[in-house]
Amino acid sequence: MSRVKHYREVTLKSGRTVYAFDPSATLRNKLGYKWEPYNTAEQAQARAIEAANAFADFKRTGSLPQSTERLTVAGLFAAYKRTSRWKKITAKPNSLRAYNTSIKIALAANISGAKTLSETWVDEVTPMAAEELYSSLCDAHSASSANSVIKVLSVVWSNGERLQLVKSNPFSKLGLLHVASREVVWTEHQVQLAVRAADKHGLSSIGTIILMAFDLCQRPGDCRQMQWDNYNDGLFRFTQEKTGVTVEVPASKTLAARLGAIASNRNPADTIAMYEGTGKPYSDRLYRKKAQLVRELAGLPDDLWVADLRRTGATLLGNSSCSEDEIRAVTGHQSRQILNTYVKSSAKMAVTAQNKRFAENPLC
Repeated sequence: MSRVKHYREVTLKSGRTVYAFDPSATLRNKLGYKWEPYNTAEQAQARAIEAANAFADFKRTGSLPQSTERLTVAGLFAAYKRTSRWKKITAKPNSLRAYNTSIKIALAANISGAKTLSETWVDEVTPMAAEELYSSLCDAHSASSANSVIKVLSVVWSNGERLQLVKSNPFSKLGLLHVASREVVWTEHQVQLAVRAADKHGLSSIGTIILMAFDLCQRPGDCRQMQWDNYNDGLFRFTQEKTGVTVEVPASKTLAARLGAIASNRNPADTIAMYEGTGKPYSDRLYRKKAQLVRELAGLPDDLWVADLRRTGATLLGNSSCSEDEIRAVTGHQSRQILNTYVKSSAKMAVTAQNKRFAENPLC
């Protein structure tokens, strides 16, 4: 018989011969195959020929084999990353970073003993295995991180169902632990301290990002990537990366004055906040590093994040008796329910509400 590709005979130290299906790196990465030992040469060779034919079909049609018996979780993820849904995620750097973090945690997690999820066959991931995986993720990470991982796994398996690569989704009905929404808000004095510290220590760009996040009630990632052509005559107009929502938000006098002082000779396509060390836009990693440094230089608490400024600004809008629709016009939230996780109730809101009630109801 002529040589069969992806077939090997391995002689162990004990003298016993193992007949193996030994897939190439291409087969492993594209279709999720892995090394498999067999008791006879015929079995291993048949498996190797089957895999070679499956790969030939894949090159011809672009479709993965319609069988779940030999597909690993790594192969299922590889299939997901060839879909238009994944392409939409890759177009959003911040979303991509979050997804990749969850994927890395998921694929490295142990399941079925010492085997990682990455090398596990998809049909081995039963509902019970999914429950055990979630429990171990909660023990090894925070409940919030574990929930994020499970949500990504559910998306990948759902995509597998659509492509007929898996028969069911073991992650779809897991009872995820409730994680309380974050409620941290900055004081206006803390914002001033951070901006002053940034300016004092040669990181005015971080001060600008902080002030933009606070004034505009936007995510730091959007503020970090804001360009000069998004700003004109005191008005910001931009599309949020995460949601695709376009908003128009006026700048405060303080922010407008700050931008006016640095706007001269800037190209409209330039990023507003350039890193002083290179004169180039911030990467996400560099921004986080420098933002943490500014927080430390300002003597602010460790649990105070620049991301909390979006919630802080939204809460101040609520304190100013703005309606939900007015607040959403600034923050870009399309759902009132989601907005409620950002606007934190305060004593001032209660006083304002009661004053309105008493004014309309004389008997109160």
